Amino acid sequence: MKFVVGFLSGIVIGAVGAVAYSVQSGRDLREAFEEVRGDLSKGDLEALGARLESRVTEMQAQLETRIAQVRERAEAARDEATPVVTDAVDAASEKTAPVADDVAAAAKDTTADVKDAAADAAEQVTDAVEAAQDKADA
Repeated sequence: MKFVVGFLSGIVIGAVGAVAYSVQSGRDLREAFEEVRGDLSKGDLEALGARLESRVTEMQAQLETRIAQVRERAEAARDEATPVVTDAVDAASEKTAPVADDVAAAAKDTTADVKDAAADAAEQVTDAVEAAQDKADA
């Protein structure tokens, strides 16, 4: 059963490939096959090599054209996105600047409170130590 499914899948894939080749190249696959088979049967490897070389050159030109199109689209997308991203960054900076200022002020106040509390605690410890020494001396 797997063999039959694989065989049928191969036929379908081959047919789709042949149709795609015909549509893309504008030639029937049977015509191209006949030319290649004729060159091979005549032993005319130079003609076959020239045919392959021209096809590779054609494909290379198509590929370069497509790459250029993709690059143009990417550059256009980047050019469109740049102002949007810049505006978003500016808006975020404007919204976070007051919050950052508030956090800095709160940190400064907290630091001052901690310093005062530490000084009070040090003073109380000093007083306790002196009181303990006075009791020990008495």
